[in-house]
Amino acid sequence: MRHLIILALTATLMLSACARDRLYGGMDWSLNSVEGEGLKLAYGEPDSDDVLVMLSCAPRSGQVALAVNAPEGAQATINLSSGRRSARYVAALEPNAGDGALAEVTARASDPVLANFGRTGELTVTVDGRSAALPGDRTRAQRFLAGCRA
Repeated sequence: MRHLIILALTATLMLSACARDRLYGGMDWSLNSVEGEGLKLAYGEPDSDDVLVMLSCAPRSGQVALAVNAPEGAQATINLSSGRRSARYVAALEPNAGDGALAEVTARASDPVLANFGRTGELTVTVDGRSAALPGDRTRAQRFLAGCRA
């Protein structure tokens, strides 16, 4: 599921509205289904490899893989939150082609934080103390998770 995932979660991601406007300018959610690669829901710049968060799954597998860039020396954890739901996952860290590492986790598609993401479309991803509160897209989140559920 790592087919040329190039992620750019910068160390400067902050939750302030001002920073979010500058960092997320032009970014949006995209949902793709590619034969042999499964479903992919990404938040990033359309039609580019500039992606902050990539969720992927094999259809009806019941599992979702999440990948984000982590800074060099990062702890191997990813925290996800959506509304009042949150979860902490131990991540596998792989060397990245750029700086830092690629942090990857796998969760059940029915996990409460992912279920709430499907209801609201809102997701906050925290890696090594750096958070990205992503704007909601409930329709794409619902479609993605519906396709992933066993």
